Amino acid sequence: MDIDPTDIAGLSRAADAGDGAAALRLAVLCGLGLGRPQDWSEALSRLDQAAATGDRDAVFQKTLLAPAGGAVDLTAWLTPPPWTVVSERPHVLSLSGFVSPALCDHLIDLARPRLARAQVYDPTTGRGRVASHRSNSAFAFNLETTDLVLVLLRERIARTAGLPVTGLEPSQVLRYGVGETFDWHVDWLDPAIPGQASDLAARGQRIATLLLYLNDDFEGGETAFESGGLRHRARRGDALMWANTLPQGGVDRSTRHAGLPPTRGEKWVLSQWMRPAPPRATEGSGAVLAKSGLKRAWEGLSHGLDSNFDPKRDTAHRARGLAGCPAVHRGVADHPAPFPGGRPPSAG
Repeated sequence: MDIDPTDIAGLSRAADAGDGAAALRLAVLCGLGLGRPQDWSEALSRLDQAAATGDRDAVFQKTLLAPAGGAVDLTAWLTPPPWTVVSERPHVLSLSGFVSPALCDHLIDLARPRLARAQVYDPTTGRGRVASHRSNSAFAFNLETTDLVLVLLRERIARTAGLPVTGLEPSQVLRYGVGETFDWHVDWLDPAIPGQASDLAARGQRIATLLLYLNDDFEGGETAFESGGLRHRARRGDALMWANTLPQGGVDRSTRHAGLPPTRGEKWVLSQWMRPAPPRATEGSGAVLAKSGLKRAWEGLSHGLDSNFDPKRDTAHRARGLAGCPAVHRGVADHPAPFPGGRPPSAG
């Protein structure tokens, strides 16, 4: 496919002329709502179009999304699964069978050749830097490495949390080798730390976290919460989600946690931080977009994250029973709490 990936019309012409790669790229753009309104029906139609040309990536992605064959069951993908409350404070939920083992393997395969040493916020500049308390490796997806499987997974995560998908940060795959750790830390941003204050002002608080466990053939490596002594292990394909903020507002300091080191094997997880909205159109928000990989990947399309964000559309597209995040509807982006009333939205 020798077409500018920002050229929607050109991609459409090529796809309709039998270019499977162009059809597959269009499927991603339709699912994201970049350069055009979000349209899952067209996204899946473009996936089918690409698969019909014999495009290997399209055929494989369709197999992951519809393992039984036939059409992708969009309703099943966009309906949040049941959860179990693991802890009331911090408010932590366990979700069994969030995705299939095959999808877990796919995410690992995408990330493995792209891993680099994981970084943390520099407290002064806000830029990423290597730190002794985080020794694991990581890969953050950008537009060019995002496929339709990840787009649909992100939508599933957002609807499970009752938050807009446009507020999700770039998804990261994390790898922990023997002895590697992400020592005690919190995911919420502290406005008193200069390096975090500008990010907080541009995007709002990091109000929820979801970890998707991509493998289970290791020892040690629990997700540990300091409060209550919680130590959590999960099966491949399970997820753990928690609120970083409180229902009445403010951050939940009891969410201090750590990724403990494996003692045998390697641990793989997908980490998803969630905000209440995309970056605000203020000075400095462009830097946040660039940092997230959503601006520089395809410059013309990335701005659509702001211009295409429509709270009414986002709410209307939620699965039945989802109440959404109250703070999103109020337009508040400081310290809202996910899960209305301190609980996740109804699964219907």
